[in-house]
Amino acid sequence: MAKVYVLIINESGKEDSVISHLRNIQSVSNAYGTFGSYDILAKLESSDEKNIQQDISNGIRKIPNIRSTLTLLVDKRSGISKISDTEQKVLDEHMAQAYITIHCLKSEEENIISKLNAVAEVVEAYTLVGNYEIISKVVAPTYNEISEIISKKIRKIPGIKSTITINLINNQGFDK
Repeated sequence: MAKVYVLIINESGKEDSVISHLRNIQSVSNAYGTFGSYDILAKLESSDEKNIQQDISNGIRKIPNIRSTLTLLVDKRSGISKISDTEQKVLDEHMAQAYITIHCLKSEEENIISKLNAVAEVVEAYTLVGNYEIISKVVAPTYNEISEIISKKIRKIPGIKSTITINLINNQGFDK
C-alpha cells in the first residue's frame, strides 16, 4: 500500500473549504486542520502509487485557495501502526494529537523507529523519502503533554537532529 502525507498551506480562513474538497479525492484517507506552520495535513493511501500522484497533481493542487503543498512520501519499508480504526475514532474524540517530522542522522532511521515504538504515546511512525527522514503520530490527553513527550522522550532519542511538531485540530477534518 502506497502512503503519502501532504502538508498544505492555504489562504487564511479557507481550511474548511479545502478540507471539504479533500473529502472528494479518492486516495485521501484523512485530513485534519492543524496549527503551526501548515494549515492542513492530508494522508493519502492507495494500492497504486500512480493514483496518489494523479490525486496530488490533478486534485489537491487544483483546489482553490491552496497556496502551497509539501509532499512526504512514505518509504515502502515497514513502519509502526499501533491503533485500529475504532481506536482512532476514540482518540479523535478524547485526545490531543500531533504529527512529528524528524530529521535524523544518516542510516539511523530504523534504530529511531524502533525507539519510537517503545514510546507508548507514539501510535504511528514511518520512514520517509525526501525532506524529512521520519514522520510519527503522537497522542496524549493535552497538547501540553504532547510537548512534554516530545521534549522529554522523543528528542532524547540518540540520532535525532531536529523535529517539527504539527498539532492537529481534532474537530476540523475527517477520517474515511
